[in-house]
Amino acid sequence: MSKSYRIVLPLLLLWLVAWIVLSWPAIQDDALIHLRFADNLYLTHHITYDGITPSYGASSLLYVALLALLRSVFTSPNLPRAVSSLAHLSLFAGLAFLFTRNAIQRSPIARLLGLVFLCFVASPGTVRWLDDGMETGLAICIVALIVWLTFRQSSRTTTSPGEYLAFVALGLSAVLLRTEFLLPCALATIILVLKRAQSDRESHPTNLRSLLESSHLLVGSLLALAVILFNMHVLLPDTALAKSHGIGSWRSVLSSTPQVLVGALSFGIGLLVVWLVTLALVQRAGRLSLPVLVANSVFPITIVLAMSRGQEIQGARYLVWTYFFSILWNILELATPPHRASGASPQPTASAQFPKPADKLLVYATLTIFLIAQPLEARLMYRVLTLRSSTLAHFESEHLEVLHGMLGVAFDVGYIGYFSQAQICDLAGLVNGRAPARLSTAARAEACARRNPDFIFGNQSQIYLMSKHLSLAGWQVCSQFEFTNLRQPDSHYLLLPPATADRLCHAITGAAPYPIDPSISILPYPS
Repeated sequence: MSKSYRIVLPLLLLWLVAWIVLSWPAIQDDALIHLRFADNLYLTHHITYDGITPSYGASSLLYVALLALLRSVFTSPNLPRAVSSLAHLSLFAGLAFLFTRNAIQRSPIARLLGLVFLCFVASPGTVRWLDDGMETGLAICIVALIVWLTFRQSSRTTTSPGEYLAFVALGLSAVLLRTEFLLPCALATIILVLKRAQSDRESHPTNLRSLLESSHLLVGSLLALAVILFNMHVLLPDTALAKSHGIGSWRSVLSSTPQVLVGALSFGIGLLVVWLVTLALVQRAGRLSLPVLVANSVFPITIVLAMSRGQEIQGARYLVWTYFFSILWNILELATPPHRASGASPQPTASAQFPKPADKLLVYATLTIFLIAQPLEARLMYRVLTLRSSTLAHFESEHLEVLHGMLGVAFDVGYIGYFSQAQICDLAGLVNGRAPARLSTAARAEACARRNPDFIFGNQSQIYLMSKHLSLAGWQVCSQFEFTNLRQPDSHYLLLPPATADRLCHAITGAAPYPIDPSISILPYPS
């Protein structure tokens, strides 16, 4: 291990652990959707949000199954947070191990890039997204395994039966974790086929057996799709359907993607820049080849697919794995001795082993910008993470179980659905089944109003939307909850109808309800 790694790695690990401890517990609203699915899977052995109606509203079947298994031992709402933090620490440890291997250490530029990459993985912005109780950390761990194992396999001409089965299991797990991971599995298969085909041409005519031996990840992915189809009867979850607006909405994908990346700070725009830097260095080292281009095509392909469906991209977690795949592949490519990089240019330059000053300057400039931005990011993330912790504490402190079995309307259904265990009419269309997922938000609001809900939980614009379809005369505010938002406050209100407001609110908060501020119900719902 180089001296820089011996000094910096313990500091980065300490920085990462400090932020994890500081932000404990800080759980994303959606994480408690997964946890309620897991509770019901444990109790009913079916994928259902309310315990009665089958629903493919969980975007990650494997993560729900994992939480259900752990829920038999741990029943705390902090369970998803603990799992995601463990995944983040495992990711950091795995990358640190990989970047301190001799193969990486022999390449100065790869060694330096690996250290920069670890800085980003340990940043407060990354803690915000990887330690929020969602499956994002596990997803990136699986992507890292796909890249590393595929890269190792690409230098071999054969695959043993045991290795083949291990890759099949990896592909199966990846697609069960996220359906869209069919893409990295398919691209990894293409890379193996291309590299082995070239290796065959250099030694003997193309060997069909070696091509078949490259199919393991794709076979595992197809098995996962079969499992999903058998159990859920559809391939895409209801969440994907609810957030898809058709090809006519492709412009919104292009306009929202930069906002998502910039808003995620080092976890979004920062890692995107790291990817572009690694790609530029691969090109300058004379390592561009068809397999490398395939490895760097994940992000653009994902954007094109999102545009084709008008798919909402509501967070960096839906994009970061794409350039994570490419960054790791590019670093491994630069760490490989030129004569062993199959698929590279037949006359590689010496810059892979002895980088030009401009190459090192580019990497140091990236690191410098990252370090300069860290105080601002740390300040913003401190606010976000501590507010998440206080939000969870607020929900835990009130007796929302009083609402158990009642019908409520909500758009952000995670916290309120988990702590109340109420029946939720979901304005976002995520957890009520396929038919509501196909409707517009306004149509869902009208359908929810017709069911005469027992309570409404929402922010100003969501309450205004409900007021268009349901008279809120006499309804009262029982409690106010602050959700986290980098740009502006996002207060959510628990509203109760006049007939039950006083009785239920005293049972929930120990205090009397109060009238709705007129400003809550007059703000227009954003189109």
